[in-house]
Amino acid sequence: MSARLRSPLRRHARPLPLLAAVLLLCAPLVAQAQGDRAVTRATALERAGRCAEALDVLAGVESPSAPVRFLRGRCHFQLTQYPAAVSELNAAKQAGPELAHVDLYLGMALYQLGDLQGAEASLQAAESTSQDRAEYHLYRGLLELQRAESGRAARSLDRARELSPAVEPTASYYAGLAYAGSDQRAEAEAALDRVIEIAPGSVWAREAARAKERLAGGAEPGRYWAFARAGVEYDDNVVLRSEGTPLPSNISGSHDVRASWLVHGGYEFLRERDWSAGLSLTYYGSSHFELEEFNQHYPVLSLWVDRRLAELTTLRVRYDAGHAWIDGDPFLHSHTVTPTLFQDWGENGRSRLYGSFYKYNYLFSDSGDVVDGRGVPNSPCLSPTTLFCGPPGISEGRDRNRDGFGLTLGAEHTIPLGFLETELTGGYRFHRYSARGSEYSFQAHEFLVETETQLPLEMQLRTQISYALRPYRNNSSFPDPSDVRFNREYPLQNENRRDDQWTFAVELEKRLTDTLSAEIVYRYNKNHSNVTVFDYDRETLGFYVTYSFEG
Repeated sequence: MSARLRSPLRRHARPLPLLAAVLLLCAPLVAQAQGDRAVTRATALERAGRCAEALDVLAGVESPSAPVRFLRGRCHFQLTQYPAAVSELNAAKQAGPELAHVDLYLGMALYQLGDLQGAEASLQAAESTSQDRAEYHLYRGLLELQRAESGRAARSLDRARELSPAVEPTASYYAGLAYAGSDQRAEAEAALDRVIEIAPGSVWAREAARAKERLAGGAEPGRYWAFARAGVEYDDNVVLRSEGTPLPSNISGSHDVRASWLVHGGYEFLRERDWSAGLSLTYYGSSHFELEEFNQHYPVLSLWVDRRLAELTTLRVRYDAGHAWIDGDPFLHSHTVTPTLFQDWGENGRSRLYGSFYKYNYLFSDSGDVVDGRGVPNSPCLSPTTLFCGPPGISEGRDRNRDGFGLTLGAEHTIPLGFLETELTGGYRFHRYSARGSEYSFQAHEFLVETETQLPLEMQLRTQISYALRPYRNNSSFPDPSDVRFNREYPLQNENRRDDQWTFAVELEKRLTDTLSAEIVYRYNKNHSNVTVFDYDRETLGFYVTYSFEG
């Protein structure tokens, strides 16, 4: 009986090892077919400029071959992920030393990482296989320029642009610098003019124009600069007075004329291929003709570091420390850190992404506490000699403490319009401020549009319009001035404070000489608030003269 029960199992069990063997033999073939399909798909994506998708496709390839490693390395390079590119390209070279152009891409990635010796060795290894590639001559020229071999660099860079227009305007820009370094002025100007023609309005064109100016003056790029601006301004609302709000007894009016000045100077103490750093000092001051209580002095010391991430991408981190006085008394101490990413898109304009993290310490007391009332609006105060009183349980001195931390996140994009030599800038900013007191904590959404137009007779016209929605987190401790009556408890509104702020400005600047310019500026600001004391508008008109220089 037991033998009869086992015999069917033995008959069906014999084919299983054979099936397993077949599957084991076919598995590599199946995996290879899947890998081939992935490589084909990823290669098509790379050629279409979609390297991020190509890397996703290749992520599933098991035991990647040398071509897969090479493809990964090229895609990491295109995405400016240079450390990953070097790792993949080294692996590809070790697995398949016969691969064409792997040394070329390795040299390019090492150059971008600042490893000039490694880049030199890789490009030498690529010499026999990559002579027909524009990238080989481009990076060879860049290395020769680093070694101050200006003549050889110019020839290499010219050869690169002859082989492919894809290396422009980079090749022509650095060829211009190379020709300038070998005292071939006509060739240098021709190369720089070519950059301006190829990429009008781009960072390349601006740098080429500056290089032409330096070439004409025979000077190296300046490491220090300064400008001083002085002017007279009329301000119709110096005290930011809202309609219906009485002025303090010691202030006769809200409008005045003032002298204002702005002095700025900077020095770049570090300048390398991908790094630069410097210090600057900015000082703003004003002196009113009558309302001397509002005279300001505000110096700011700044330190910045720039890191070039790619040919058209730069990261900047700046630290600012400022201290302000009003009427000779300390008013504000501030610390700000601002990282900014600059990206140039050539003919499509340029972008700026930034974030500011700041701490404000106000060095004055906004107001003292108001005497508490009975808790019934418009009822008599507890003492018949009290001028006025407020709702009980509110500490105005504490709630109006402005000290706190803030955050601003912003994005801006500038694009040439293609007519009237005008650039248009649009942007958005998110603001958040957390004050120690409840009165001044808010978040805000701000939108702005700016234009800059080059006019005949060396004039510039700039306009700006912005709108900010600023909802505060709490209701205000400030009453409506019309509700404050003698020996009565004033009421407070129950809804949170909300401000809508509009700003419009127009500036016209005329350059008088290379170092001197004159400017007229009109600015209008309307702050609409559901809290009366913060509801105001303001107009200013200013005339200024600016002197600037660099060296």
